[in-house]
Amino acid sequence: MKARRFTPALLALAALSSAALSQTLQPQARLTAPIANTSRATLAGSQPPRARIAHDLGAVDPSTPLQSMTLFFSRSAQQQSDLDALIAAQQNPSSPQFHQWLTPAEFGARFGVADADIARTEAWLESQGFTVQGVSPSRNSISFSGTASAVASAFGAPLHRYSFNGENHIAPSADLSLPSALAGIVSDVRGLSDFRPHSHFRKGDGTLFKPNFTSSQTGNHYLTPPDVAVIYDIKPSYSAGYTGTGQTIAVMGQSAIVTTDITKFQTGIGQTANPPNVILVPDTGNSATYSGDESESDLDLEYVTGIAPGATIDFVYVGANATASVFDSLTWAIQNRIAPILNISYGECESGP
Repeated sequence: MKARRFTPALLALAALSSAALSQTLQPQARLTAPIANTSRATLAGSQPPRARIAHDLGAVDPSTPLQSMTLFFSRSAQQQSDLDALIAAQQNPSSPQFHQWLTPAEFGARFGVADADIARTEAWLESQGFTVQGVSPSRNSISFSGTASAVASAFGAPLHRYSFNGENHIAPSADLSLPSALAGIVSDVRGLSDFRPHSHFRKGDGTLFKPNFTSSQTGNHYLTPPDVAVIYDIKPSYSAGYTGTGQTIAVMGQSAIVTTDITKFQTGIGQTANPPNVILVPDTGNSATYSGDESESDLDLEYVTGIAPGATIDFVYVGANATASVFDSLTWAIQNRIAPILNISYGECESGP
């Protein structure tokens, strides 16, 4: 399992210093044929792996609404080569492009999809009964909404209900298919399944984990942020005055939290209370709490604020829309330039969607 899943492309876009490359290349149109449903191609691996091994309970109601589905575009071979070179230069201290990050709009101008291709794809989605909600600033995705019936017709895979580990889910019943013209420029369609990424939070029982700090109140063993500062030799930075002041760190989540849980932890370890700014991603449903996900976010927030007590902390999370996930939190935070430092502690198996 992967605990953190930042791709180099996300890293090139996420860090937000003011300087950018002076020269941009406008993307070339890549749709060379009409988008026709009569000729289709399979989007291999697009059915969630968990759906393949779950118990199939049959088709969902065709009128079931799905919000915030997203169609992602691939990059051309030349764009990918240019992006790889840019990322290498941004990480090379001897390069004039070192740490010269792109804004989402600048990224889209170089590595996104041409306006003509976006317009034709939007027109096709609307012709299939979907409502287009918007194009990402990085110009590599289109968000849309619609019904299960429209999904089955447009993507060739009816949505089914599944039982998996005692939970009920919905997901495509097969790999998706696309008109052949689109298949050459589309890499993925997300938001069709409610198999969310799992948190990696595990509550210790004293047998698996044996840290060396012992609570004088309970006798249980714990690690606190000051222990982490010793383990990773952060104390010299504190002594030099580096406590995160002036920085903003955004933590990604997929459950609401109780901010007093965070401030109680902070005061409990002797720090000044510093509650996070809580941001619900738009169009992901009403705020909702999920126990395992809440614990994961609590842990992230407690240790981020504990290790960088002077920083401003934003908590970005998705609501009760079952097909929204922590990766939507990450995408929204990047596209909206929420913070220069992002934290995500979720992951899927390498073979996952």
